[in-house]
Amino acid sequence: MATFCLDPATAHDDVLFSNDNLTATTNSFDDRVVLGSVGMSRGVHRWQLTVDRYENNKDPAFGVAARDVARDTVIVQ
Repeated sequence: MATFCLDPATAHDDVLFSNDNLTATTNSFDDRVVLGSVGMSRGVHRWQLTVDRYENNKDPAFGVAARDVARDTVIVQ
């Protein structure tokens, strides 16, 4: 079993990490992408996301993407 956390090396400098890299916070109005520390190629995976504060600036978006995803845009499908 792989232990999953967020990878600070993949994020913009204004994203702050806490809670052993399980929590990411930013005050930016720009799109931000943070990747996980472990890649998955098959199987069933489950994440629980909590939005503690949302100030109606942009709609938050969450998803799963390949490591080589462009980190300066939102992925729309």
